[in-house]
Amino acid sequence: MKKLIAIFLLMLSASAFAQHHGHHGHGYGFRPYSWIGPTIIGGVIGYEIARQQPIYIQQQPIYVQQQPVIIQQSPQVCSDWKEIQQPDGRIYRERTCTQ
Repeated sequence: MKKLIAIFLLMLSASAFAQHHGHHGHGYGFRPYSWIGPTIIGGVIGYEIARQQPIYIQQQPIYVQQQPVIIQQSPQVCSDWKEIQQPDGRIYRERTCTQ
């Protein structure tokens, strides 16, 4: 719609330049401010063309599908937990596991 209005206004302002102002002896006098109308119309058209429309950038979602990790383990055999108390009072728990 804006383009249609801009084309219409451009044609309207171009028609103002198409008039001749007494160059061939038709008796038309010099009009000192005849350039104001086309200048205003051209300015409005220029403003509409130059006006920047807001740009919307929509980020696309990123999908990451991880491959399943399959770890084949042989069954572990672990010993019972043992508590070891150090001379300074610290207690450690440990056990050993084998595959």
